[in-house]
Amino acid sequence: MEDLSQYLDEFLADARDRIDSLSNAILTLEKIVRDGGSEEEKKAMIDQIFRDAHTLKGTAATMSFMKLSEVAHKMENLFDLVRSGKVEPTPELIDVLLEFLDAIEGMVDSIEENGNEGDFDVEELFAKAERFFGEGEGAKRESGPAEEAAPPAEPPQVEESEGGGEAPESEAPEGSIPGRVYRVRVYFHKDAQLRGIRGFLILSDLEGIGEVLETTPDRSVIEDGKADVDVLEFVIATEESPEKIKTIVTRHPEVDDAEVEVQGQAAGEGAKTYTVTVYVQKDAPLKGVRSYLVLQDLQKIGDVQRTIPDPIAIQNGELIDGRYFRVLLVSNVSQEEISKAVLKHPDVQDVEITEGDVVDAQRPVQESPSKEKAPRTAETKAPKKKKPPSTPKVKVSKIIKVDVGHLDRLMNLVGELVITKGRLEQIAERLGDRELLETLSTLSRLLTELQDEIMEMRLTPVAEVFNKFPRMVRELARKMGKEVEFVIEGADIEVDRTILDKLGDVLVHLLRNAIDHGIEAPEEREKSGKPRAGRLELIARRERSHVEIIVKDDGRGIDPEKIKRKALEKGLITPEQAMEMSDEEAINLIFLPGFSTKEKVTDVSGRGVGMDVVKDVVKSLNGSISVQSKVGKGSVFVLKLPVSMAIIQALLIEVQGEVYAVPINNILESIEIRRENLKSIGGKEVIVLRGEIIPVVMLHELFGLPVPEKDEFPAIIIDLGAQKVAVGVDKLLHKKDIVIKSLGKMLSHISGFAGATILGDGSVVLIIEINGLLGGGRGGL
Repeated sequence: MEDLSQYLDEFLADARDRIDSLSNAILTLEKIVRDGGSEEEKKAMIDQIFRDAHTLKGTAATMSFMKLSEVAHKMENLFDLVRSGKVEPTPELIDVLLEFLDAIEGMVDSIEENGNEGDFDVEELFAKAERFFGEGEGAKRESGPAEEAAPPAEPPQVEESEGGGEAPESEAPEGSIPGRVYRVRVYFHKDAQLRGIRGFLILSDLEGIGEVLETTPDRSVIEDGKADVDVLEFVIATEESPEKIKTIVTRHPEVDDAEVEVQGQAAGEGAKTYTVTVYVQKDAPLKGVRSYLVLQDLQKIGDVQRTIPDPIAIQNGELIDGRYFRVLLVSNVSQEEISKAVLKHPDVQDVEITEGDVVDAQRPVQESPSKEKAPRTAETKAPKKKKPPSTPKVKVSKIIKVDVGHLDRLMNLVGELVITKGRLEQIAERLGDRELLETLSTLSRLLTELQDEIMEMRLTPVAEVFNKFPRMVRELARKMGKEVEFVIEGADIEVDRTILDKLGDVLVHLLRNAIDHGIEAPEEREKSGKPRAGRLELIARRERSHVEIIVKDDGRGIDPEKIKRKALEKGLITPEQAMEMSDEEAINLIFLPGFSTKEKVTDVSGRGVGMDVVKDVVKSLNGSISVQSKVGKGSVFVLKLPVSMAIIQALLIEVQGEVYAVPINNILESIEIRRENLKSIGGKEVIVLRGEIIPVVMLHELFGLPVPEKDEFPAIIIDLGAQKVAVGVDKLLHKKDIVIKSLGKMLSHISGFAGATILGDGSVVLIIEINGLLGGGRGGL
């Protein structure tokens, strides 16, 4: 199973939240009942307690803390009696529920300190709970004849004490087994990632409606969360309908389908009645489990009429004199077959089979036909297990869950401080007061540390998003008949939470396209001399003031000529534009809305949406995306994103007397360009910088302003991914920390600007989104 230790802190924090919620809700319920509150209030509180217990059970199982999950499961079932109206929430019940909480909290403490639930003895606690299960069953039997054969409230669990309390003497024959038995087959999706955990939760749910008599694979495998199979089988005795059983099973994620069929259990004509007495080794380590497995096998070969003690007590190892139990069996198989079915089980010492009903006959232990008489010496006492603390220590989680909205507001306040700091710096420079300058220097350092700390709090590892993709990639590859080796690198790189929230959808599109369009079918790859399995890489790495997210495949690559033909067919470009386009510009046509090379629309691709969404999201994050591809070799998509979206460093520039801010992460370098060094290629001005041809465009031109005739002007080199562009301006001013402010809904449609900021003198400066300004007619982003 997947290593989930990385989520331990989150589990502990959530578990403590659930414990607090349960504690408050249980006490509130007691108050509602005591004060005679409304049924609506009572029901709402009962439902909340049930949900919290159910969630705690599921998360504990997911983290493989099976003992904790069993305790929470027992508590859930106990409260199900309250929810179904079989047991009233009396003070005695509230006491037991709070004891369950003490046990759960003790286990959570142990997990935090030692990494495991600890060796808590919960048998006494389970026995207390069983008294209420008995009350629930009594209430059920009293409700009418049709319900007399209902299953016990809580079916068997490995190593779980389901009560074993003595049945009331006045009750109907003890050990009554429900007559309606079904075989349930559960089919998982082929790409299901958590079959083992789902199997455990399905088993728990089925146990809530009846007795699970048989499982395939073995019950212990399912309860350990290790049933990594495509199909699970359960034989369940229940009064619920087949439709209800199927609904309960198929509501679980990753379950594809379920079949429920009646399992015949009638003994048939010519059947005989036998009393089967089974003797178990006195020191058997799993006496209850072994005994119940024997009972299950007897149910397979005949009709079990009664047992002494009842099935729940047998499962808990509470046998007659601690040694044996009796079964009244109606079957048409021979005594030899019955004996063989019983003796095949480990820890079974002997079996005695008698025709007729002598289940109630008294038989001392010493009359056992066993060849070995058990010694009458006192048993060696096992070391005492720790009991749940009567007064648990107050443990405070070291992790605090903070709403992202609070962090956003805190960041806004820090941003305002940064703006005010800039204003103070201007005033201090104008006044020239040395003491003020020194104090301001200290304030500036503290604000910088505060700013860094707040930004650090907002950083989240990209693993939160990356870890969701292996399953998606595997599912798509299998669905499309492809073999894919998926590799993740740099999952520990951290980015701002705001960026991470939007990054997921972008990567979904890129990975789906890589599998659908990029990686070839295994046969096609073999013909090309490639391995059958394509390689798909998802890489994150930190580069200066930004983060690079790379999606790389070794598939068929992107054919520029094919892209041009498709764009012409869809009317996205003209023949003249196609003739003038470079290969890089042609490849960037994939980002146009409505563009797709897919001949047939599928549920994966072909509708012409996806890559344009990628472009829009990346632009909104003030980032860039570039594509590098070679036909037959594969493709590489590189996303460059800022680490933070709140406070960034920017270069202030001036154009026609107006000041603008350009984010530093967009700028590679700044240069001075002499007009005599400009050259013309295809009617466009370019400059050769260190052997590389770079187009030159004036920012004035992009703004629709007159371009000044200057012999020399400064320019900033912008990396568009597919190519570099030199953007000419009037002046380069200085670098500054700026706070990004939204332009609001009224101006959100304007391309080319990422927002605005306020400088120290109070002036408002627009933040240029270079990708938006240059993306339109230049094929890039």
